[in-house]
Amino acid sequence: MLRAAVLVALVSAAGVVAAPVPPPSEKELLAKLWGQTEGQGDFELNGQQLTMRSTIGRPNRDFAWGQRPSVPRTKHTVSGDFEVTVCVLDASAPNKDAKADAGAAETNAGLYIQGDASIFRYSLGQSYQRFPGAANQNLQRQLRIEAAYPRGGAGGSSGVPENGKSTYLRLIRKDKEISMSHSADGKKWSAPSNPFKNIDMAFPDEVAVGVFFSHSTHQFAHATFDGFAVAKPK
Repeated sequence: MLRAAVLVALVSAAGVVAAPVPPPSEKELLAKLWGQTEGQGDFELNGQQLTMRSTIGRPNRDFAWGQRPSVPRTKHTVSGDFEVTVCVLDASAPNKDAKADAGAAETNAGLYIQGDASIFRYSLGQSYQRFPGAANQNLQRQLRIEAAYPRGGAGGSSGVPENGKSTYLRLIRKDKEISMSHSADGKKWSAPSNPFKNIDMAFPDEVAVGVFFSHSTHQFAHATFDGFAVAKPK
């Protein structure tokens, strides 16, 4: 009887097999690698690369506070000091003949930091500047910076990306200051620069960071990113 009981116990134990864990869905994997998705657009993973596609066929760049943003973007919450990095593998240039909502026909693909009442954007900007009656025939590419904070805002360019190469972007927050850096290969980086060193941008300790793609034109467009990472500053 004892021998039979032991045999039954062994058979029962052998029959207890953990159910296989299903692989994460694309939505779950996207959230793990890139964060929450927001805005009006499609988000597609290819391995670890992320492609954003605008889907409404009109200007799409609203980052309004307290409202659902229209610009396609990812959102990852982080506190304290950090650096956030991404590679812009590919981004649609604007259609130079497309109707635009203001000024230049432009697209922007890059990184952002957003707090309760402040935002900083660092992106690969591509544009056709408009002149009376016609569009400039030359596409302009630059590393664009845009900032808005409680007492004002500013924008400009921090350089020109190398043609024929991917654009790597990095935003760094250290001791409450925001600086930026770029690279053509992800190895050799420019020295961090901070054009807002003497401005209190009023970022709280906890902020949202991620990638975004915006455009000022009535067109469909896309951007592909790779290597998104958030880490402590070196």
